Amino acid sequence: MIIGSHTRNEKPSKATYKFVETHLNDLSRKKVAYFIGCGKTDETMILKYAGIPPHLASGRNFLLDIQEKFPAIKPVTLGAFGGRHVPPALNTKDAFFMWILEKMSKKGLPWEGYDIWESLVPERVEAFANEIRKKVLCLPPRKDVEIYRDYWNSLQPASLTGKSKVKYMPYPYTDHQSTDKEFYKRSRIKGNLDDAISLLKVWGKQKGIDLREQKRTFYNIYYHAVKIYAGEELTIQAVAATLPEDAGNVHISFRSFDKPDKRKGTEEDIAKAEAILWAEGRKVEDTP
Repeated sequence: MIIGSHTRNEKPSKATYKFVETHLNDLSRKKVAYFIGCGKTDETMILKYAGIPPHLASGRNFLLDIQEKFPAIKPVTLGAFGGRHVPPALNTKDAFFMWILEKMSKKGLPWEGYDIWESLVPERVEAFANEIRKKVLCLPPRKDVEIYRDYWNSLQPASLTGKSKVKYMPYPYTDHQSTDKEFYKRSRIKGNLDDAISLLKVWGKQKGIDLREQKRTFYNIYYHAVKIYAGEELTIQAVAATLPEDAGNVHISFRSFDKPDKRKGTEEDIAKAEAILWAEGRKVEDTP
């Protein structure tokens, strides 16, 4: 049984929960796979906003809640592909919801100004389908998946009036942002999740940082990296994740949500973490 949904409030739809609850006894005896369409696919993503503590919020992380609510179902695989957002085609309720989000956003939202905004990652669809072939159908994975990829690529522009505007650009794997509200570093290294965990533990031991595990899945791990700086306990949000479209590499992000005048020590410790992670030629540079 393959169960898919769009996202609502960082979770599958209410109809999806209702379906699973109604058929829970049957589903618990079947091979089940979940997938979700979503705007963000970076599974190192941590979100924090008014009234909500920092939390994993992207890609397959949107399927954490339904798995926790129905533990009797053991999905054989998970998929999170991104999707296509077409603001002019939204119904009244969804259009109003999007308008509210745009008004509340302090940093802007990726679909603003677009008639078509897309975050679909075709390689994720292909990886999910091959997992279904292996774990459900007992078939070997297909290696000629590229011949079907044109199905995902349309010639529709992002703006129906400004046709030169492209609708999607892949997010960079390596990134650095520093604002009054957030300090953020992201990169990737050769290896697997266990390798990243070992290196992060080395960093914690060297810098006197308490790595408090918040969530662990087969594809990522989320730590609160806690340390006393100038007499005050501060937390670095650290996440390592493997992504289906980037086999053989692991992605790591660090975030501090403290104000710039407080976080100098955390920024220095993040730089030290990256030095450990990137040593011995492990860092993987983005291709142009």
